[in-house]
Amino acid sequence: MRFTLDDSSLCFVNCHLAAGQGHTSHRNTDVSAILEASCLPRPLQIDNFVGGGDGSMIMDHEICIINGDLNYRIDTMPRDTVIAAIRSNNLTKLLERDQLVMSRRKIPSFRLRAFTEAPITFAPTYKYDVGSDNYDSSEKKRVPAWCDRILYRGSKCIRQLDYRRHELRASDHRPVSGSFVLRVRAVEAESKAQCVLRCEERFEQVKQRVSMDAK
Repeated sequence: MRFTLDDSSLCFVNCHLAAGQGHTSHRNTDVSAILEASCLPRPLQIDNFVGGGDGSMIMDHEICIINGDLNYRIDTMPRDTVIAAIRSNNLTKLLERDQLVMSRRKIPSFRLRAFTEAPITFAPTYKYDVGSDNYDSSEKKRVPAWCDRILYRGSKCIRQLDYRRHELRASDHRPVSGSFVLRVRAVEAESKAQCVLRCEERFEQVKQRVSMDAK
């Protein structure tokens, strides 16, 4: 979803990346495909976008927020060890093996390196027995993970106030939320028109001077 607030462009992306413990590269490929696609219709007004973009790509927007079931897991750690770390609130140990954290740290071309994620201070949100506080006790006994994430990009235009999970038991995931403060631009149309006119006049003067120098 994208929209314009005053004269700033915002884009919100909700996605569900490839599932599976060992499919980190598939998830990273999904991210690249999403961020590199010209998936949005080109608007008539393009002054609100950045990097020379025309609004057809997600990264053309000044403020971007990506959220959803990104499906990144905790690598090379037995389930019992993960649960023991959760019970002792040793989240740092688990985050060091988080696939998203590691991809952002170690892969220079990873597209989510351009985004920020607030510090995670809550327990892994996946996978629970529905209706309970117990991590997956099925035959598969999946390793808990932070599948549900929120990341943002916007230079100095966005600041996150909180990042937390909610104890709703209707799903095998615990939902997460984030609150943000956004700083948006408001352009005065008359001042902008005068500025454009002054620039055009100066440009014409430079063109004439260059032409005279060439002669």
